[in-house]
Amino acid sequence: MLTPRTGPVVIACGADDRYVQPLGVMLCSVLANLRAGQDVAIYVLDGGISAAGKARLLECWSGSRVTPHWLPVEESRFSGLPLWGRMPVSTYLKLLVPELLPGHVERAIWLDCDLVALGDLSRLWESASEGRHLLAVQDQIVPFVSSRDGVAGYRELGLPGDAKYFNAGVMVIDLALWRRDDIPGRVLEHLRRYRERVVFWDQEGLNAVLAGRWAELDARWNYNVSAGLHRRRRTPGTSPDGQPWVVHFTGNLKPWVYEGGNPHHARYFEYLDRTPWAGWRPAPTLRGRLAALYERSGLRSLLYPAEAWAMHLFRAATRRYAPDSVG
Repeated sequence: MLTPRTGPVVIACGADDRYVQPLGVMLCSVLANLRAGQDVAIYVLDGGISAAGKARLLECWSGSRVTPHWLPVEESRFSGLPLWGRMPVSTYLKLLVPELLPGHVERAIWLDCDLVALGDLSRLWESASEGRHLLAVQDQIVPFVSSRDGVAGYRELGLPGDAKYFNAGVMVIDLALWRRDDIPGRVLEHLRRYRERVVFWDQEGLNAVLAGRWAELDARWNYNVSAGLHRRRRTPGTSPDGQPWVVHFTGNLKPWVYEGGNPHHARYFEYLDRTPWAGWRPAPTLRGRLAALYERSGLRSLLYPAEAWAMHLFRAATRRYAPDSVG
């Protein structure tokens, strides 16, 4: 059900300097597909974006009906939270959206950087919240809190095992409810309590705290490209019917790392060529060629369990925690 809304579509997103290009491509795709005349307010949670990076992002919005806002982040708020590998602490930025956006803003669409929008997000903006804390899509690989890599300690928390688990890459957030119920504070508390067992970080914490408090969006608003490549693991009923409205490059096979062989990677470069990075492509490497072959061959559908197992081993070997202060 759609609810007509006045004023701009409010989009919240975040990045550090390493993710400036994907952020620019994602926002370019959003603006390219919005209905004519739609105003947009973009709030960028700045996890360390350089002046040059901000200048390039502003070029992406030239001539658009966009009001940009830069929101500096004090990353010491995330001290003690689990990290591993090269994962930056900026992965937790979405938890500060209710605090950093102005108090008069009561609703926002959160978008991760590793997305490309193919549909009109003004329709998503008009989706009815049904009195829930957020709207999101059920995760296609981790469908329930009791699934492998779901919510650590879900039994201790009293959560039913069949409670659905959402992907936090695309969320319509009721900021008023999040502020009222201190959702960020409760998520941070959960992540610190279960930091030895958490797998999907902020997403897991949000699912632990918001189980039963969110409403489900059409799966086309967050189509997991990785899930599409190993269809046998897809949850019944979550396969998008027809063209996705948002494609999400989850996992390690990102289009800015290698030029994949699937059409969704091509979409990424289609929008990249409308930005200041036009013409850029990742350098060809043996690793990239092997990843593309792995993706196209169908082996991933057979080997995904081994891929997930390897991820767990790597996580255990590289576990670390956000320091008390950053920089």
